[in-house]
Amino acid sequence: MAQLSASAYEDLRKCPYRFFALRQLGLKEADELDAEVDKRDFGLWLHETLKRFHEALAAAPTSAAGERRAMLDAAAEAATRARRLAPEEFLPFAATWPQARDGYLAWLAEHEAGGARFAWAESWREQPLGRVTLVGQIDRLDHTGHGEAATALVLDYKTEALQTTRERLKRPGEDTQLAFYAALLEDDALRAAYLNVGEKGPTTFVEQDDVVAARDLLVEGILEDLSRIAEGAVMPALGEGVVCEYCSARGLCRKDFWSVA
Repeated sequence: MAQLSASAYEDLRKCPYRFFALRQLGLKEADELDAEVDKRDFGLWLHETLKRFHEALAAAPTSAAGERRAMLDAAAEAATRARRLAPEEFLPFAATWPQARDGYLAWLAEHEAGGARFAWAESWREQPLGRVTLVGQIDRLDHTGHGEAATALVLDYKTEALQTTRERLKRPGEDTQLAFYAALLEDDALRAAYLNVGEKGPTTFVEQDDVVAARDLLVEGILEDLSRIAEGAVMPALGEGVVCEYCSARGLCRKDFWSVA
């Protein structure tokens, strides 16, 4: 395996069997024809909308609320056209957009007032690590502070329930996504956070504590896990909790037929 992404490593951590089936063997479910716009479509659309908005704002800076609202709406319309989303199918999300837009702009004004500056969005990164290369696309990077106090801030957008986002960081060491994205960067002055963009509520900043330390632990864990795999360690299916509920490999590991001792 030459490359390792955040989602692939998360599969390995949650269930080695799923990692082996879906990542190493490359198995996947047959695609179903589904014309409906779902939550994933909304998430992808939002990523593109915010990328277009921030790049346009960087090219033509303005602090006027009305101008920013118009720029964000224009970015949303352009993203809708680019993704070829039919207006009637996107209607449920379009109906909540004014609230999401205003919540995001309110958060952004406060974020910038604290000294944050947009750097780039949706950037593909690669970082060699031992025999593999860590790969991934970081949603966004901002800078905070100036001079020696300058710090890079990794932001990962979430459109899920706010409580779900907060639960990700409740148990240190269990959530690997932000730490993995931090490992794609060489900065030692680094922060990372999930940015929960609510469809019907405010945008909320959920930061991971000491992401540099989390990154170092993650890198150590990746090297150890891959070393064990290379040495032929037995890594059985775990079959724990909600991980299994929507797993594409469930029919292969036959969890539903496991006997309970």
